[in-house]
Amino acid sequence: MGRYTSGPVRIIIAFALALVISTPVFADPEPPKAKNGEPITQELNPYEPWYRGQYGHNRIVHLGVTAGLGVAFLLSETVLKPSLAATDCRWCSPPAFDASVRNALVWGDPGRANLFSTLDAYVLAPVVGFGLLIAADYDASWARLIDDTLPVAETIAISETITQIIKFSVARQRPYAHFGTTTPGLDDNTSFLSGHSVLGFSITASAGLICHWRGYWTEPYVWATGIALSLSTEYFRIGADKHYLSDVVAGGLLGIASGLLVPRLMRRDIKIVPVANGAALAGSF
Repeated sequence: MGRYTSGPVRIIIAFALALVISTPVFADPEPPKAKNGEPITQELNPYEPWYRGQYGHNRIVHLGVTAGLGVAFLLSETVLKPSLAATDCRWCSPPAFDASVRNALVWGDPGRANLFSTLDAYVLAPVVGFGLLIAADYDASWARLIDDTLPVAETIAISETITQIIKFSVARQRPYAHFGTTTPGLDDNTSFLSGHSVLGFSITASAGLICHWRGYWTEPYVWATGIALSLSTEYFRIGADKHYLSDVVAGGLLGIASGLLVPRLMRRDIKIVPVANGAALAGSF
């Protein structure tokens, strides 16, 4: 991909992602039954499978996409970062509002804020999102468990991949690098947008949406706890001098959009349709 990800490459990646996420996964192999052995009707059963009908297939495709993008993300963060990350910033100076918020919120010990933000985004948010989703129906079949958690996992994989592409393309200088508070490193020009913010909000939005569709009792807890953790993560990222306000806001918006869009594409609530000059999203909310 070269030192920077080119425009055509970004278009190809986006188009490929759109194609694979528009194919939903399997439904449960059998409808749930009451104690007398009779099938439970959809009106009486809020847990009816929502991957069903002619599009209820290709679970293995989504598992592969999720795993593949996850590996690609890890490679971009480790082996490939020296060749992908910009050595010189393209967006160097922050606007006045970003600088003023940074000066007001940066911690005297940025390392501690960095630790808290990582615990929030990479430990607590996944535990809450996946944990409450699973706990809502702990005796569900393996098929249902996969169908509940896979949209969240694929949302994370897609949104974090998009985040990496944006980071390496925009090459915004991080606050600590701009204000000279630490020694230079590979991450100096990957400020926009905040991957921590994307992760927290993408988990919350996708898990909350699945809980809503399933009628799970844990839905309000997923939304309330997830949003609280995601907002605190954004605060800690600014306090850690890793991001500006615009970085975390943009990251949060991308996370929310991904969490609300990807599961709908997988369920075919929204479809990708050809138009005269490209492709468009069509559906109803």
